[in-house]
Amino acid sequence: MNLLDGLTYYKQYSDSDWQFTLKVESAANEMLKLISLYGDQPNSAALAAAYALLVEIEKWKAMCLKERMGNAEQNSQQAVWNAFRDALSAGNDLDAILSIMQLKGFGSSRDEESGQRRAKVATAALRFLKPEEWGVVDWRTAAMLGLLVESKGNVDQALKLAKKHNAKDLREAYDLLDENGACAYNQMYRERRATPSLPRAVDVEMAIFGLSLMAWPMR
Repeated sequence: MNLLDGLTYYKQYSDSDWQFTLKVESAANEMLKLISLYGDQPNSAALAAAYALLVEIEKWKAMCLKERMGNAEQNSQQAVWNAFRDALSAGNDLDAILSIMQLKGFGSSRDEESGQRRAKVATAALRFLKPEEWGVVDWRTAAMLGLLVESKGNVDQALKLAKKHNAKDLREAYDLLDENGACAYNQMYRERRATPSLPRAVDVEMAIFGLSLMAWPMR
């Protein structure tokens, strides 16, 4: 088994989820065109499109669970546009993700104990805006990527190790992934890109997520 098997599994795991992913990808591609066209002077339609995209990205990351949604809509249309525009024009990964993390529900608040901010939802936005360079970072991908590193890239061995771990324990261990962790994991995605099978960072991320579904199925 290899990473490509993980990507195939991800796409087939839930047809409705995959179709929703494609829908949001299409909307994000249109947003790139709008930002390129309007820059610092978006019209009302462009602002509304940016806001709608953010809400859809939150819905996608929350897997349509209503209890995990509702923060994205608290942002102003202008704030969303600025965050998207700044992320796309950022000169480095840290600035890109921090641009998104200014938004409510995407990392603007700090953890009371650690003082750190969670970057997981912000990586979902960058996954759609900059798929060549970014994929989502969450407990599943972080844990599985660590096991792949431990197994020196051997997917079968990584899966064998993964099945020895409890998903709940891993979810708690990787609960707080900040902007620095998000950047580090995405660099690891990029290092595993392989044309033509896994040409983008997001393809690698989805493949790793697919492997995680094999190891720790969703209930």
